Amino acid sequence: MVSSGRIGRPLNARIVAQTLAHGPEIPISYDYCNRLSSGVNTLTIVGGHTLDVVEAVLAPISEVDARTEIRWPKVKLIETGEESVREAADWVGVLGKTRSGVVFTADIEAGVQPEKAHFSFEVRGSEGWLSLTSTHPYGVQAGDLTLTSNVAFAPPEEAVASGGFMGAAINVGELYAHLVRDMHAGAHTTPGFEHAVHNAHLIEAVRRAAERGERQHLTD
Repeated sequence: MVSSGRIGRPLNARIVAQTLAHGPEIPISYDYCNRLSSGVNTLTIVGGHTLDVVEAVLAPISEVDARTEIRWPKVKLIETGEESVREAADWVGVLGKTRSGVVFTADIEAGVQPEKAHFSFEVRGSEGWLSLTSTHPYGVQAGDLTLTSNVAFAPPEEAVASGGFMGAAINVGELYAHLVRDMHAGAHTTPGFEHAVHNAHLIEAVRRAAERGERQHLTD
């Protein structure tokens, strides 16, 4: 819909990405997410998936500015009631621009109550708009997405896995389905190691922007 020009020239986008993870109370088994050294936190997981969607729809990101915050510096371990120190941000705000000239904002928030968790990705074009939404408690990386727009579109194909707790397997299932199609067609469209490295560089640029308080420009 974007590449064909059906919403006109993409102008700007607004993303809200929320998850119940990384909140003020967590199971002991997830305590490692509080450690920067583990590499598993709100920025790398929720932020990484969110910015990946931005690039998939709008084009590679060329520059970012960001702010991060640790809203719960002391986290309660549910099983024991002990406190753990959180080292990694549980809120991330990103202001960025893609190579196609689209400006976007992303509000990435952890620790949301499951029933209130929400994901939305709204793209405004010169002639129309589209919106991707989800209410899965683990965010965009785990649940079904619903597409709406003011222009007509063909319904997307059904996911390989869908519904209930199976929703968390949708992206993994689709990835393997893509890989099978590539193997049969002799193609290389499935995200691989190079894509993962690119995403890691993007996350690092966001981290530097937040740490230094200045815009970061990205190159290939």
